[in-house]
Amino acid sequence: MSQGASHYSISQLIARIISESELRRSEFVQAIEYKNKAKGLRRLDEWLEDGSGDEGFLEKIIEVFHPDPGELEAALAETEAIHEREHQEAVREIEERERRRFKPVIWVHTQDGAHSFFSALGERRIKVLWLADGFERLSEPEKLANVQCRVREHCRKTDGTLVGFGSILRYTYASTFDSSIISDVQGNVIEKRGGRFLLPEVWMELHR
Repeated sequence: MSQGASHYSISQLIARIISESELRRSEFVQAIEYKNKAKGLRRLDEWLEDGSGDEGFLEKIIEVFHPDPGELEAALAETEAIHEREHQEAVREIEERERRRFKPVIWVHTQDGAHSFFSALGERRIKVLWLADGFERLSEPEKLANVQCRVREHCRKTDGTLVGFGSILRYTYASTFDSSIISDVQGNVIEKRGGRFLLPEVWMELHR
């Protein structure tokens, strides 16, 4: 690995070009005729550290130092592949963390939703029904019966309407990280769905 460069192939190639030019970093930026030296050094650091950055800056390096086209193409392709692998790994890590933190929850669907940041905070407080401690130790039939009872009780107490959001249309019970159950206002099951249920616009807030 070239000194001062990350593990990305394009970063390694740029670092080698700099080394072979025998120029200091500031001189290298001047050599490619980048007018703003401070900005040019920042652009250079982006490519050396992240394997990505301002394409115009990279084009200037290519125009002045003429790296081998085949080697350049390979470095860019390898870097893109690395970025994609790292992105997928990051997504998997986030999902694994969310799986560990998951708790069953009921979401109340209404005629209207949030229209501002503050109403979204209110929506979270009003439309999320958390389940009692010990719920996860129940059998699946017991869980569903518990949820149906909670739904009927909630609809009765609210008279089927949430102030500011209108009439209650249905409820979604996120039973697991990968599945959910939709019921009507009486708790009758309408549909069972696979795939993660995301609370509208406030899911990440709920899991902070």
